[in-house]
Amino acid sequence: MSAQDKTPALAGAPEHSFPQSGEVLMQADVLAYDRASRVVTATGHVEIAFGSRVLLADRVTYDETTGVVTADGNVSLLDPQGDVAFADRLVLRNEMKDGVIETLRILLSDNSRLAGHEVVRSGGNMTTLQRAVYSPCDICEEKGQTTPLWQIKAFRVIHNKEEQRIIYEDAFLEFFGVPVAYVPYFSQPDPTVKRQSGFLPPKLASSTDLGQEVEIPYFWAIAPDKDVTLMPRFTTKEGIVYKGEYRQRVESGQFEMFGTGTWPRTQTAGTPGDADFRGSLFGNGDFVVDEHWRWGFRSELATDDTYLRKYDLSSATDLISNINARYANGRNSFTADAYYFRGLLATDQNATTPWVAPILQYNYSYPDQIAGGRVGLSANAMVLDRRQGASSRRLSAAASWDRRETTAGGLVYRLFANLRGDFYSVSGVQDPSLPGVTFESTTIARGLPTIGAEWSFPMVRSDENFRQVIEPIVQLIYSPNIGNTVEIPNEDSLSFEFDDTNLFSEDRFAGLDRWETGARANVGVKYAIFTPDGGQASAMIGQSYRVEDNTSLAPGTGLSDQTSDYVGRLAIAPSNDLLLSYRFRIDDERYKIRRNEVNLLGTVDRVSGQLGYAYFAADQSVTFTSREEVFLGATVKLDDYWRVYGRTRHDIANDRAVANRVGFGYEDECFDFSLSFNQSFTRDRDIEPETSVILQITLKTLGGTQVAGATPND
Repeated sequence: MSAQDKTPALAGAPEHSFPQSGEVLMQADVLAYDRASRVVTATGHVEIAFGSRVLLADRVTYDETTGVVTADGNVSLLDPQGDVAFADRLVLRNEMKDGVIETLRILLSDNSRLAGHEVVRSGGNMTTLQRAVYSPCDICEEKGQTTPLWQIKAFRVIHNKEEQRIIYEDAFLEFFGVPVAYVPYFSQPDPTVKRQSGFLPPKLASSTDLGQEVEIPYFWAIAPDKDVTLMPRFTTKEGIVYKGEYRQRVESGQFEMFGTGTWPRTQTAGTPGDADFRGSLFGNGDFVVDEHWRWGFRSELATDDTYLRKYDLSSATDLISNINARYANGRNSFTADAYYFRGLLATDQNATTPWVAPILQYNYSYPDQIAGGRVGLSANAMVLDRRQGASSRRLSAAASWDRRETTAGGLVYRLFANLRGDFYSVSGVQDPSLPGVTFESTTIARGLPTIGAEWSFPMVRSDENFRQVIEPIVQLIYSPNIGNTVEIPNEDSLSFEFDDTNLFSEDRFAGLDRWETGARANVGVKYAIFTPDGGQASAMIGQSYRVEDNTSLAPGTGLSDQTSDYVGRLAIAPSNDLLLSYRFRIDDERYKIRRNEVNLLGTVDRVSGQLGYAYFAADQSVTFTSREEVFLGATVKLDDYWRVYGRTRHDIANDRAVANRVGFGYEDECFDFSLSFNQSFTRDRDIEPETSVILQITLKTLGGTQVAGATPND
């Protein structure tokens, strides 16, 4: 016999036989009702659903008089949070919210486990276990494992679902069954918690600069929209480094701030470290004003040049702070920015480092085509100043026209034109021909026209094994040799690189202070091949030609002569697990390599690695010294859990190591461990070469832990 129905439909049972606060569904092989004792008995594959709670057992009895439900044999109880409790026998009352169980095993919603004796369940919210054990670790019986990797044993454990915490009293932490730590009181968030106040995994380290280190983070969930993470780092040589992060969401956006500070014990005279206090403040934010306007900020501030690198807080050598406003409405866009820069290297001079306030940019795309092409308008304004050196004010406006067509025969051609006008007011500009002498303050106006045409002819060939594409490209551009004058300081176009990415750019200067002039032709060819299984390779090579030499371009750019250097790239990816890329620049007369970059990324079985090589000729560096460097990094997974890793960076030009790291780690479903050995060979004022060892241990599921030195009162 089988039955499945609402409880009042049981034969001979009154309509009030089960609580009326919710719907009860019962299913069993056999259902029986004793009218005299008012007891309902279900046997064989019993399943009872009361609201969102489900009880499974071999046999269940329900006493209408007392409201007690007794379950025997293979008992499991699923609660609304996703936890499953297992027992041989349990007694429940009050709509299955309260109960007493002799021995209970609970599978929590994150697959961690909690087991104990003399269990009392009350209100469907509080479960108290005596002589309990908690662990998220699996036990591999095939390998003869009898205890989890780690577990917590406690004389009493309380799972408070309302507060979403698991509380341990008189608790021992065991590894492989061996006690390693004791705390009288300890609590952790239960698996339903996404964020809750408490301690985070600590970090241990030892370094030649700071000595022995321990960092103990504490996360404070102030409110659903804001939190703080305090990360004090205790060092034996330099005292305490205070660190903290604040994050908040507001109605219009979000922001976060990260601040650090210390009162160093060691102060090196004549260096940035000769200070009573050292600190930093980093942050960023983004906010919505309305459907078109947004504003944001970015903060990167430090008290001195070497603090961030000395205390292993950041490897940055340039800091950029910014505040901005952005507008976007259809074809209109506008940005307003202010920048503050700081260089952290010994060669950087803060007195000559500029600040920009403001720089304005407006762009408009005309909706209709003119002469078959798209028309765009733009405007720019900038104010740049510094304590010592040149100051510059600039107004600029430009109009552009661009038409692209494809003929029936597959020829792709493009016609374009641009007209830009600039107005400058400058002062304090250095005369390059007379060191120590500056030009008089002046205003300069210039008009900068450009016209050009581009042709390409992509040809495709496909067969059963490959699809090949070859595309020759020719681009002709004319700009008059005007406008570039040394009386206009070059502030935004200093970073100039001629390579495969800008071979076909109309103007290879990144900013507006300089522009590329003269009649020129850019010629190149692209090739790509694709295989059916997803493999691919591509290549490109090209060169630029000029009617006459361009003295406004430095010889080191490879573009100042009538024929430029050769630039190109090669990329090979036979599968998703392997990528080789190669970029080059070769002197067009002596065929010497002036720039070489190789990068290899790959994964083979359990080994993944990266190999990088870079060479830059002396004229490619602001210090006019050649640079040659190699980088190697790899990770080897020994099995599903253990890994070893390492990386090294070597300066070939100066035959010295830059940085090394080697380490090993272990990670499974409940435990994460890593130990690394690190070397840095950087020297900069009070920064000396450093060796450090870093140990990090994470007991998963214990995020947001709370520990006290004494057992609290009940």
